[in-house]
Amino acid sequence: MFDAAERLLADESLHDLSVAEIITAAGISRATFYFYFSSKFAVLSGLVARVSDEIFDVARPFIQRRESVRPEVALHDGLTAAVELWHRHEPAMRAIHEHWNTTEQLRSLWISVIERFTEAITEEIDRQREAGLARGGCDSRLLSSALLWSTAQCLYVGGLGLDPNLPDEQAALSALDTLWRSALYGS
Repeated sequence: MFDAAERLLADESLHDLSVAEIITAAGISRATFYFYFSSKFAVLSGLVARVSDEIFDVARPFIQRRESVRPEVALHDGLTAAVELWHRHEPAMRAIHEHWNTTEQLRSLWISVIERFTEAITEEIDRQREAGLARGGCDSRLLSSALLWSTAQCLYVGGLGLDPNLPDEQAALSALDTLWRSALYGS
């Protein structure tokens, strides 16, 4: 059902997508759909939870950096992998970005996704600051949160391709890499 919903979201908005379309595309019965999901929003919630787990896994080079890897390299590798995965799942990521604040279920999910990343990145920033690898400055949790929200917005805009300055997610990657490096390392 997740794959079917994501394919459908590539061509239409979540607002216009119907449960009937998801059922047809997934090749399942209405009873099966409602056994697992209460609505199309629940499908999106499950899909985004799955994608966020994948993004968390590919961002590990930075989130759980090995001591032998320079922080800037780990950051670049983690960002690159996360941006590629965001692009692969752009329909789902676009839908959550547009609708996270429309239902309590989606709001809770998206806030918990951001908080999961914020917590992990805050811990890594604190480790790097203690080791003298990352510069001090504002509170690490606040910095992590601001970087994550900024990243999500840049990838959303890039995925839409409406801004000639951010024509796609790959174009956003260079700017995001610079933004994160500047915030963390001053370079």
